[in-house]
Amino acid sequence: MINDKSIDAFTHHILNNINTETLNSLSSNQLTAIKEAIRATRPKKKHSVDIRGAINLFFIRYYFVFLMGRDQRISILEIEAERRENMALIWNFIFIIFVVSPFILLALIALYFLKIGMGIDIFPGEHMGGIFGL
Repeated sequence: MINDKSIDAFTHHILNNINTETLNSLSSNQLTAIKEAIRATRPKKKHSVDIRGAINLFFIRYYFVFLMGRDQRISILEIEAERRENMALIWNFIFIIFVVSPFILLALIALYFLKIGMGIDIFPGEHMGGIFGL
């Protein structure tokens, strides 16, 4: 069992899971190299909020950890990607309704005035009001 106070909790946990006989057979250079390799490859701290502390109460010591950050699990990232795709469909629909539709309406109005200007009468004796019941 490793009781080195200079190593972090992650490295300590990994080294304590190695068989004691194997761990004792390592030279100090080998053990140092393993510790450095573990430190170099440990998970990066990706928490926007990382508050840790300890409270001493008489004969008992309590620790607390408050972590907050983006969920990096693959399943959650896939759900987020699917939600972004669904939102892209919704935003495309909104774009068509509010941006493209006015241009279509303006094009139809322009065609109507072009028809009037050219004197084309599709329904003889009728005007727009007669078509729509006005």
